[in-house]
Amino acid sequence: MSKRAKVHFLTLYVEYLLDQGIRSEEYYLGDASRFLRYLLANTTPEQVKEYILSTTSSDVYRDRLAKTLRKFFLFAEEKLSISPPEIPQEIKKTR
Repeated sequence: MSKRAKVHFLTLYVEYLLDQGIRSEEYYLGDASRFLRYLLANTTPEQVKEYILSTTSSDVYRDRLAKTLRKFFLFAEEKLSISPPEIPQEIKKTR
């Protein structure tokens, strides 16, 4: 899977639905969104740590990923009323 496909999977999902002839994609996106919210709400700090450590190969990228996830978690809390997990302290400062 290309990097673009990994990053923009919801956009690609909409394109997939349209290619499949589905014109009421809001139902499909709504269900996918609810499932993603469920996963976010049930993610543990240990799973976040495991994800960060398993997908990064450098301290710089690890720091950036922790920073961008903190912003995403803040969005989830402020706009979606989801209490996301904390990013474990040892991930926040790797240098």
